[in-house]
Amino acid sequence: MYASFRRKKGFTLIELLVVIAIIAILIGLLLPAVQKVREAAARMTCTNNLKQIVLASHNYESANGCLPPGVNNNSGTTGGISGSMAGTLSYLLPYVEQGNIFNQFPQGNWPMPSTTSYYGGFPSGVNATIKPFLCPSDVAATTSVTNGAFAFFVYYPGGMTGYYFAGTNPPYGRTNYASNAGYLGNVPGYPYQGPYTCNSKQTTVTISDGSSNTFAFGEALGGAAPPAQRDFVVNWYSFNLPTAWGLSNNPQWYQYGSRHNNSSIVNFAFCDGSVKGVKNSVSTTVYYYASGINDAGVYSYDNL
Repeated sequence: MYASFRRKKGFTLIELLVVIAIIAILIGLLLPAVQKVREAAARMTCTNNLKQIVLASHNYESANGCLPPGVNNNSGTTGGISGSMAGTLSYLLPYVEQGNIFNQFPQGNWPMPSTTSYYGGFPSGVNATIKPFLCPSDVAATTSVTNGAFAFFVYYPGGMTGYYFAGTNPPYGRTNYASNAGYLGNVPGYPYQGPYTCNSKQTTVTISDGSSNTFAFGEALGGAAPPAQRDFVVNWYSFNLPTAWGLSNNPQWYQYGSRHNNSSIVNFAFCDGSVKGVKNSVSTTVYYYASGINDAGVYSYDNL
């Protein structure tokens, strides 16, 4: 009878360090691939959001005989502020399965001229986070800002003014999608009027340039994009943008813009429901042609 033992073989320190180094290298190789997959999914979701918003506008037209306005302003394009100031996305709430939020607003918000006042108080629904109105590549729903949340924009001869609620974390429901007003909306004397302007009642038929050639909605940040400090966000109740100031690699509150990894491309939904990426380097002429409903300008999709 005898006793025996076996020595268990373990990792040496050098072997353990080698294993850790290999794992670190594998993680380093996989992380960019995972990020690319996530961004591809986010871009697909964003594209689908835009498509669903355009389809909602088609359903609105079928039910009401016209597309919703860019903004409901009893003062028109004089630079004044009067009435509900309801914007395109708020009109589309029942058509993106958000009728419960829509019904919280006074019914006087919707006719033109409206019988309610923007500053007359809002229901709690205006604070709602509506997923189809947000691009997953941005942080608009949760980010803090230095200045506040835009309430609405007012166009008038000579330019545009933005009115906003001050605060670093304004509670209003936010969005990344703006309806297309064209160059400067329907302010008299300016070309390239878009499908969604002040008190507009356009139809698919009145888009004489063709619904497949005209922007309907586009991605927008409502404020400076990183690396700049985020200064503003916008609420979905009334968000409508012009194209007068073109596109930029560093979009500001008055421009369309994107937070996708390839931020040199901004997604636009056309009036026929198609979605295309538009380069920030697009010529202003082509960009204006694509934003107008009846300018008769001809351009190639390759130039977008």
